[in-house]
Amino acid sequence: MDTKDDFDRLRPAAQNGGLVGDVRLSTVNRIARLHIAGEAGLARVHTLFDGGIELSSIMDLRMGQAIRVDFSETVSLTATVAGKACNRYALAFQRPVNCAELLRRLVAEARSKRARPLRLATGRVSANGRSAEGVHKLEVDDISQRGMKVRHDGSFKAGLRVSVQLPNGRECQGVVRWTKESSAGLQLVDILSAEELGAVSFLGDGIEYQASREG
Repeated sequence: MDTKDDFDRLRPAAQNGGLVGDVRLSTVNRIARLHIAGEAGLARVHTLFDGGIELSSIMDLRMGQAIRVDFSETVSLTATVAGKACNRYALAFQRPVNCAELLRRLVAEARSKRARPLRLATGRVSANGRSAEGVHKLEVDDISQRGMKVRHDGSFKAGLRVSVQLPNGRECQGVVRWTKESSAGLQLVDILSAEELGAVSFLGDGIEYQASREG
């Protein structure tokens, strides 16, 4: 396996984008939400700079493409793709930031009692559910690494364990934490990876999305 730092492969493009020479802060287990031309998905953040970010995404980002990067539900920046190497990308911020201050703000937000994982609006993806109450036809309104909001048949109660199968075949185990009329919030037993939530379209039809990347 190639042990070369992935950022080294992006260095020429990153230098042209004004990223090299910045303060470089490596991050661990930090996730961002990307919005690109009608698509959204989660990405893994590897490095922050005053002038940009280095991340990995299953989406096929194009050079020069404008992207909105959500670091949290309250912190968003606009960036442009400045370099790519396989699924690794260097993005240049539209305006430079103080990356150390940005990271401090994100850490403080994550520690607050109101912190929530980044969610993806799914546009009511249909899903199948199973529980002790029987079989359920569900619609997923939004999903995060730790939970999902679903519309159900009215039989969900707090504490009910539910198995949800998404259209792409991924089966999620969860527990109902709250209900309101026909909506319910599920806390997932197993955390979904950034790659599994790397594109909303992948949730609805993973085969079609994968084929579009390979083609």
